[in-house]
Amino acid sequence: MPKRKMRPNYAVAIALALLFSLAALWQPLPLASLEWFLFDGSMNLPYGRKDVPGQVILIEIDEKSTGKLGSWPWPRRFLAEMVTILAGDGAKVIGLDIPLPEKESNQGLQALRGFKEKFHAYSFSRKDEGLRPWVLENLEEIEENLDSDRILVEKTKQAGNVVFPAFITNGRHGTGAVEDDRLLLRSVVLKGESLPKVWGHEAINSISAPFTELSQSALALGHTALSLNKGMEGRSHALFVPYKGGLLPSFPLQTVISFLGANSKQFSVEGSRLDILDFSVPLWQGEMLVDHRRAASPVPRYSFSDVLLGKKVPSSARGKIVLVGLNLEETPKILTPLGSAVPPVELHANIIQAFLAKRFITRPSSMVWLELGAFWVIGLFAAYCFARYGRWSRLIGILGLFALVLGAGFFLFSQGVWAKTGSIALFVLALYPTLCLSMFFSGERASGESMEVTRQLGIGLQEHGLLDQALEQFRKLPLDQEARNLLYNLGLECESRGMNDKALIAYKAIQKGGKFQDLDERILRLETVDDAPPAVAQAEAEEELQVKPDEEEPIKKIGRYEVIQELGRGSMGLVYKALDPKLNRLLAIKTVRFSDEFDPDVVQEVRSRFFREAEIAGRLSHPSIVTVYDVGEDQDLTYMAMEFLDGDDLERFIRKENLLPLRKVLEVVARIADALDFAHKAGVIHRDIKPANIMLLKEGGVKVTDFGIAKAVSSSRTRTGVILGTPNYMSPEQIMGQKIDYRTDIFSLGVLFFQSMTGQLPFHGDNLSTLLYEITQVKHPSVRELAENIPKACEQIVDKALAKHPDQRFSTAGEIGRLARLIISKMDQVKSQRSARGRAS
Repeated sequence: MPKRKMRPNYAVAIALALLFSLAALWQPLPLASLEWFLFDGSMNLPYGRKDVPGQVILIEIDEKSTGKLGSWPWPRRFLAEMVTILAGDGAKVIGLDIPLPEKESNQGLQALRGFKEKFHAYSFSRKDEGLRPWVLENLEEIEENLDSDRILVEKTKQAGNVVFPAFITNGRHGTGAVEDDRLLLRSVVLKGESLPKVWGHEAINSISAPFTELSQSALALGHTALSLNKGMEGRSHALFVPYKGGLLPSFPLQTVISFLGANSKQFSVEGSRLDILDFSVPLWQGEMLVDHRRAASPVPRYSFSDVLLGKKVPSSARGKIVLVGLNLEETPKILTPLGSAVPPVELHANIIQAFLAKRFITRPSSMVWLELGAFWVIGLFAAYCFARYGRWSRLIGILGLFALVLGAGFFLFSQGVWAKTGSIALFVLALYPTLCLSMFFSGERASGESMEVTRQLGIGLQEHGLLDQALEQFRKLPLDQEARNLLYNLGLECESRGMNDKALIAYKAIQKGGKFQDLDERILRLETVDDAPPAVAQAEAEEELQVKPDEEEPIKKIGRYEVIQELGRGSMGLVYKALDPKLNRLLAIKTVRFSDEFDPDVVQEVRSRFFREAEIAGRLSHPSIVTVYDVGEDQDLTYMAMEFLDGDDLERFIRKENLLPLRKVLEVVARIADALDFAHKAGVIHRDIKPANIMLLKEGGVKVTDFGIAKAVSSSRTRTGVILGTPNYMSPEQIMGQKIDYRTDIFSLGVLFFQSMTGQLPFHGDNLSTLLYEITQVKHPSVRELAENIPKACEQIVDKALAKHPDQRFSTAGEIGRLARLIISKMDQVKSQRSARGRAS
């Protein structure tokens, strides 16, 4: 069995899916930027779940506070007083989110201590010795009041619930160390675990904690690294950093741990999840994705000075976490996905608030496989659908799929699940042009689009009387209600014309889809009919059996005109050279016997239309349009008398061995265009522009013949089934049976121009159906590839004239004439310049 080839669409879809799958895994910067753009945008969506009451209060050292208490840094007794106030108000945990690595530099205190040393070394007399204790006591009291660090340490110890930050000073490879490493190690959890290796982060070696006495008085220490992943600050938070064989919690997490009263035994980390008591925190690359979505309970904020001076005391601090931190102009800010820049203390407050409210964003480890699978499923589905729907359906489908992918991503995010839908959405958009180009270059057509073309071709063929070919096209359609109606009407017409075998084929094709109207009765009648020929065929047979003379007597006179000789045969009758005896004028007479060409029921209609159109054409007076003198009837012979033309039709000059010079071709095209432009302005469309209807006169003129005849006989049923009009020169809309206007003549002129330059037609087909398909759907070849020395301008004229859609063609035939003459002028100019150079040399 021969191997089936993979359809181009599927191969292209698979290749594109593979490319995007690799890109999604590798995450190049443009793709990563797109994903983070959508991540940030999703943060602006409303929060989809009910929020719990806030457990965090924020006290900011802001510009208002420095205006009242002096410029920062302040004496640390202000911080000590704040700790006392908050502890007295019942705050469960106090987080002093302020860097305090060294003791305060107090010049007054240093001077006092220097004086004390000198005082101890001074020798007092016996008389003054009694002053020493009193002076030392007062000096000690003054020193205690000036030593803000000691006051802060004491108040911190008394409160017993203060958490301080520890800052990473030299990055991951620093060499510095804290004065007493034990102070940090007592805050480390999960010692001995291999988590740093699992998460892909190297251990931190240099961390700066508050000065020793303050660190000793603290409840716990937590690091302040925002994220260990580059570019993720503000989006994800490093809950731990590897330190000394364990994990040092972050300042926000350490605050939460203290608030919950958890111990190291109540911790567990498994792959992408951290469990603390009943909190299960999803981790992404070892970090917590920060949920910045606007919650129902925002963090309350107070100015440090208002609380310290008693103007605004947070009455609701009892049992809550209170963070104190900097929010000055010079404080470094962190950009969040919401587009706002916030100080670190505010970010820490938001992290703690989201943690306690269990507002987590998760990215399951299986999500990457679902995303990769989406590329393949969507790609193969699109390849399947592209082969079955038209271009508009495909475009609407792609846009709908694009919106669906993004909508699904936003919906999942509202539920706290992050899916990277940006790359999938980009993949969907890339599918449309890629698959369209694949179909274009491979010649594959969407069956939906192809079926519409087939339907229109069938209708056009039926209107032109080509019932066999119409039946062939209709049988290719899916057997839906519309196709059954088309086949049924075609079967009725075949019956009326005695083509019972074709009618039977049409009816049986309909029958495959089930019962339909009176189909069973018609099939039964046609199958049981006698072998005798039908009425029409029998009449024709009897007519043929009549004894006829061996040769008909030649026609001597038509109407009042004396026939001189027969000139030839047209598409529907003979053409004679005749003499008008009244005017002694030579003329040509075209004749047609409508009763021989058309079904009896339409003969009168065609005859009337013929006289009406001939009368309109007879009013056209133009140097390049043949003059019609008279129309009439002689018994059952209808005739049209017109001026006699001494010359040859263009048929003689469209063969490769006998082509006209390009300049002459342009002259002929220009004159035809002028004639058509004149006729179009008079409201007359020719409908049958072809070489046989173009006469080249011996004196050099050009005449267009047969105006009005094509319209007179179009859409009428012929006995012979011959298509009226020449298919090779028909426009797509003419073939499809659509409403036509003057632009159909422009298309036919484009075909004639193409053929006159190349010696071949722009559209070919092994049979009529293939030819009509080529005209309506396939682009013509390049003129310049078929014939040498053809100017680019000529090819551009042909390309525009042969546009499939009328709106893309020339707006008037006169434009073609003007362009043709412009090319002639350029050619003459070049020729004269060459002649001048030849004479000069």
